[in-house]
Amino acid sequence: MIGDNTFVKEMNYKTVLDTIRTQRSVSRAELSRLTGLTRSTCSVICDRMLTQGIIIENGTIESTGGRPSIALQINNRAASVLGLKMMEGHIAAATVDLGGNIIIKHSQSIEPDLSSDAYLKRFEAFVTAIITQHNTAFPLIPMLGIGIGVGGRVSSDGVLLESSVLGWRNVALKQRLQERFALPVHIENDVNTFAIGEKFFGSGQLFDNFLCLSVGEGIGLGIVVNGKLLAGSHHGAGELGHTRVSYEPDSPRCACGKRGCLEAFASDAAVGQRYFARTGKKLGIDALLAAAEAGDEDARTVFSQMGTYLGIAVSSLVNLFDPEAVIIGGERTNAASHFMKDLRRAFEENTVYDLAREVQLIVLEPSNDEWIRGVAALAIGEFFSQAKRWGQ
Repeated sequence: MIGDNTFVKEMNYKTVLDTIRTQRSVSRAELSRLTGLTRSTCSVICDRMLTQGIIIENGTIESTGGRPSIALQINNRAASVLGLKMMEGHIAAATVDLGGNIIIKHSQSIEPDLSSDAYLKRFEAFVTAIITQHNTAFPLIPMLGIGIGVGGRVSSDGVLLESSVLGWRNVALKQRLQERFALPVHIENDVNTFAIGEKFFGSGQLFDNFLCLSVGEGIGLGIVVNGKLLAGSHHGAGELGHTRVSYEPDSPRCACGKRGCLEAFASDAAVGQRYFARTGKKLGIDALLAAAEAGDEDARTVFSQMGTYLGIAVSSLVNLFDPEAVIIGGERTNAASHFMKDLRRAFEENTVYDLAREVQLIVLEPSNDEWIRGVAALAIGEFFSQAKRWGQ
């Protein structure tokens, strides 16, 4: 019975904490209504959280009768997490507070084609330096955990099963890094972290069912259904870029080795190859975008074709999932003015019923911030789900 009582207290604590987080600003009376807990139970829990510093009182909320109520909010600077994105040749990182606000950004170049052990030794040195710097600069903002996004298929226990980006297979990332840093480590496919970050801190907060489409070097998909990430039975959901859109024998070859994948038609490399076929000129993606901005009709045409392929893919996704929104991010949103018109046209032409009118298409500004917030949200989400850490 004692154990049961402790469990109930922990669940009540978690319920109140998560409600304050999702509501952003809420009174004790409103907490009672939203959680179904008595006012006295909510008050006791809130008083404990205030003492611990995990929430703060910030202003008042107008009441329909009587005195205004005191507003309760999460104390974003009560703790922090470290978010990292592992890429070939580069590591992006940031310390992030509980509200998803970036405290300090960090980056590190790294040699390409390293073995997993050599890469991870450099990665560990980079993380050690960040943690040391953070603890020195912000001694009152403890670091609760580490979130890592990586391109590839990641198991539920943090094993990188395979990554064509890094060329690794069956690397036990979570176990190694947790032992090294004595902090909880959370690892996920990088496009899935994009979706998690949008649900926690971005446009996805408005929706229970949405898709996150990443466009750029690759084409990726994060799927959120009923407020939860859909990872798939084998942690392979969302590999949109490797869905075949052409079965012609002369279809362009994808980086995965197969022909006819969406990435072979709509990724950065595909756009560059199509431009070369039209003009005989080899341009990198930045130069190609600059050419389109300067009025190069061939450059504008290949971005337009990219938009058409993406729009057809999005229409298929909407026909399958019927989401409330499709959120488009990734580094190539910096070319949105050159491909979104054709994406919308192809989307509207190929979507059944009136779904094209019902589904919102949201284009994000090009930034690494959504990725960093996303990987940080892995660790932040663990903090909110493990309320006993604070509730004991």
